[in-house]
Amino acid sequence: MNWNVDSLSCRNATRPEKRASVRMWRTKATALFAHAVFFVAAGSAQSQGVPPVLTKVQARELMAHALRTDQPQAAAQIAHAFLREDGKDPSAHYALAMVHASSGDIDAARKSSRLAFRYSQSDVQSYMSASLSARLAYQDKSLTWAQYWLRRAHSDAPNDVQRRIVERDFKRVRNQNPFRFWIDTSVAPSSNVNNGSVSRYMIIDGVPVIGVNVGDAMALSGIEAMFNARFSYRFHETETSETRAIGRYFTRQVALSDEAKQTAPGARGSDYAYSLLEGGVRHAFRTSKEAPVWSVGAIVGRAWYAGDPSYDLARLEGGFGKQLSGNNSLSILAKREWRRDTDAPNGTDAFSGLSFGFSQKLARGDTLSTQLSLYHTEDSNPVFTSRGGSANLRYSFAKPLGNIQISTSLNVGYSDYPDYRVGFIPVPGGRQDLSIAGEVDLSFLNMQYAGFAPTMTLRALQTDSNVSRFDTRQLSVNIGIRSSF
Repeated sequence: MNWNVDSLSCRNATRPEKRASVRMWRTKATALFAHAVFFVAAGSAQSQGVPPVLTKVQARELMAHALRTDQPQAAAQIAHAFLREDGKDPSAHYALAMVHASSGDIDAARKSSRLAFRYSQSDVQSYMSASLSARLAYQDKSLTWAQYWLRRAHSDAPNDVQRRIVERDFKRVRNQNPFRFWIDTSVAPSSNVNNGSVSRYMIIDGVPVIGVNVGDAMALSGIEAMFNARFSYRFHETETSETRAIGRYFTRQVALSDEAKQTAPGARGSDYAYSLLEGGVRHAFRTSKEAPVWSVGAIVGRAWYAGDPSYDLARLEGGFGKQLSGNNSLSILAKREWRRDTDAPNGTDAFSGLSFGFSQKLARGDTLSTQLSLYHTEDSNPVFTSRGGSANLRYSFAKPLGNIQISTSLNVGYSDYPDYRVGFIPVPGGRQDLSIAGEVDLSFLNMQYAGFAPTMTLRALQTDSNVSRFDTRQLSVNIGIRSSF
């Protein structure tokens, strides 16, 4: 976020003779100030057929010299002369932004820097005016706007060195900003948007009865569109603790394929839409700089399914995270959630979960992450009471392959429903599901804009169950956008 007054030189001065002219005028800049008044009057002089004393190249160099030598009034006079001729002159707006900033008028400076960015005619001008806007927003304690302008500067940074500087500044501002938000969005063609069965027949292991899966009990193909927005606001902070208001909105919308509509004529994509809105408070603290970070939180929310309210929830959670030697980290999270179905407010379901995570930085910079999760659900309907767990392994490559950042993951999950039944038929020994999912995540760094890069996630999921209705297969290609820093 450095200010560079030399950039105010004529943006078209690329020919060798103009470069030589610029160098000559740098040596004679002091003498040129004596003629500044003639340039200010250039507009009226031209109307009378009298040529101006200074060329535009020389005048821009003079304006830059005025800023370098702390002569804001002279710089402002020349900038206003340029704007009288062309109100969209980016260099003049940039110069005025610096003049206003030096006088302490940050509001006017921010307005001028925005105009400089709007009328920029090259990547360099866009980068410099965005960087200046970010610095002015930071001085004005508008940290979210500072982050916005740093992202704009990142898009037009002239080289990798400047991009890394912008990324470093962005992270520093983000750490200071009490307001944080994350947005993930994706579109995924999928072979199974309703978690339907791949088997035409309903077979229960140990039961000599065969049924038939029809309609939307079968796997339906289509497109899933997902939007996930999270935010937090830090409203209290000490050296060893902070308290944040947190919130989240998630929605999943589905469009069925023509083939799916033929398989289940009565089904609509909106039948499988799901939305969740929740908010609460989270408090994090530590006893010393080397101690683990502990956190506790309370969240309430509501979920919708197929466009109608589905259940209300309340959740308590707590855990800790600790940085270990060698850039490794360990985390534990426990939570207890209560859900009340909006159609049966007298019944309450309870969910308990415990997860352990470990992340290890390998010798060449790659990251290996593992997570083990256990859960138990106590449903008001005993049929849906369950317990189980999952293990996840993720490997992230530090160096991109060309311009593609790659990570892979493997997840294995197991669920047991001890009292499950199909209609009036109890399942011997209960229902057990075993699922295996694999992902390859690609992030295209060379296509990023404002620090956001397009992503593609290839996912395959298979679930085997002793109740064939829950034998599922899913292949999906998830196209999304993710922040690269």
